[in-house]
Amino acid sequence: MQIHFTKSVAGVLATFLFLFLVASISGTNQITQNAIAANGTTNITTTTSLSSTDGSNITLGNPQLNYTEYDKTTSFKPAIVNGTHGIEATFTGYGILNGIKITDNGKAFVTNMSGALHTVARGVLVSGNGSTAGTADHVDQGIGHYGVDGKLRDTGIILNTKATGNLAFLGNMVGIYKDKSDKAGNIITETWFWK
Repeated sequence: MQIHFTKSVAGVLATFLFLFLVASISGTNQITQNAIAANGTTNITTTTSLSSTDGSNITLGNPQLNYTEYDKTTSFKPAIVNGTHGIEATFTGYGILNGIKITDNGKAFVTNMSGALHTVARGVLVSGNGSTAGTADHVDQGIGHYGVDGKLRDTGIILNTKATGNLAFLGNMVGIYKDKSDKAGNIITETWFWK
């Protein structure tokens, strides 16, 4: 599946990423952080620049990697985290990242905030076995809504923290993702990574 972006879409996504990072770094999303702790070929041909708070420019450039993952939600259950009501979902998925077959398993906490769905997830990408096997932990935050077709569309950021083995290249990468899920829990996620 290929998605082609125009300059305006790339700019909107880059702006969204920047604002989300600022909100995450500044600690304004403590409920989200506590929820994680408790619950344990794209063509972008433009360089996007944003102004930072000190007036300098931040240049994202073109993504180093793009990745498509196919997930399945394996369970749903009501949950309350720090007084916030939501749904806890577990998922499992697979894809090929930089030529490497991987699986992904994780857990998400979904809440309805002002008419939009807010998702916080944590998971681990795992590749192969043997001496070249690798893992990459990831934390995701997204905002979504249901389309007229009944499918949930979610856009957000993914932060890779610890990465080992043949997935070590994912360490300290950040990504913008866009996914679409149906009522049966099938999800297709497209991610663009920057270092």
